[in-house]
Amino acid sequence: MPSSALAASATPILPAEDSDPRDRRGRRHPLSCVILTGLCAVLAGARCLAAIGQWAANAPQHTLARLGARITDPALGTRQAPSPATIRRVLTALDPQTLTRLHTAEEIAVLVMDGKSLRGSATRTAAAAHLLQAMTPAGRTVAQVRVDDKASEMAAVADLLADVDITGCVISADALHTQLGTARWLVARGAEYLLTVKANQPTLLSQAKALPWAQAPVLEAAREHAHGRVEVRTAKVLTAPRIAFPHARQVMRIHRWVRESCTGRVRRSYAYLVTSLPAESVTAAELASLVRGHWGIEARHHIRDVSLGEDASRVRTGNAPQNMALLRDVAIGVLAGLGFASIPAAYRWVSYECFTRPLDLLRLP
Repeated sequence: MPSSALAASATPILPAEDSDPRDRRGRRHPLSCVILTGLCAVLAGARCLAAIGQWAANAPQHTLARLGARITDPALGTRQAPSPATIRRVLTALDPQTLTRLHTAEEIAVLVMDGKSLRGSATRTAAAAHLLQAMTPAGRTVAQVRVDDKASEMAAVADLLADVDITGCVISADALHTQLGTARWLVARGAEYLLTVKANQPTLLSQAKALPWAQAPVLEAAREHAHGRVEVRTAKVLTAPRIAFPHARQVMRIHRWVRESCTGRVRRSYAYLVTSLPAESVTAAELASLVRGHWGIEARHHIRDVSLGEDASRVRTGNAPQNMALLRDVAIGVLAGLGFASIPAAYRWVSYECFTRPLDLLRLP
């Protein structure tokens, strides 16, 4: 195991047994055992409910003991894993908000709002499940709601953050949420915002572009060489006393220069963002860090789709799509702390000893 693995991992905060959706008379396995079984199986490579059931059915006795599985013979100490039907029933009925507590606790200073469609959950008569999540830059899911489609995200913000204390928190979101009502609601709740500006707010975009950027100094610059391209980013920030947007204090412009290493092709683009944070409380470097945190969350979607097979997953019943998405988020957070060059490399390393390493990473005794 990499030297940093155990230091970076932590025991998940499991939900209370009273949140179990099953009838008390039919519970043969603790809720914590079922959830840990699902999480360990996902860490080991399971991509669907059937694969979780197969992992559980093949788990040896020492693994079942660490998971807290039901004892079937007190004299011999033998244990029985939750059946595939039990795992499916629990993850289908369990309130998804319960699983948001699986992440270890951390102070919430920044939240990224982002939507994600689970394409594999679509049926002939129903659209794919679309989730709106509030996550920390480190990937901890703080809240999650299911919405009808991408257009419904705007109306779901209040429901998403209703039970979250966002006082003093910076909320980062893409252009879909750059709405007058959303900005007013966030500030009224005591939060600050950092919102992307695009053509859905044409007046705001025109005002942002018209600011005297040529006279503004470059306050932050970064250069990266990865994924077959060289990228240079520069950031400028100007105060915005006349911007027609509620509580807007500053506007940020990020210039991206990207050259493909194999073809030499160069692309340039500009991104504009508006924030309620005053200049005296935040530096350009801190604003740039907030933007990178948002982009990092969007990059996790690719990991979930490609490395963890989310788009290919046909899980579609009840709350199972949301709960499987939450298990994948927790797994990515654990894998990211292992020190490997990529999530797939960490994923493969765990799978080589699939009945011990997931439990070690979760620090199960």
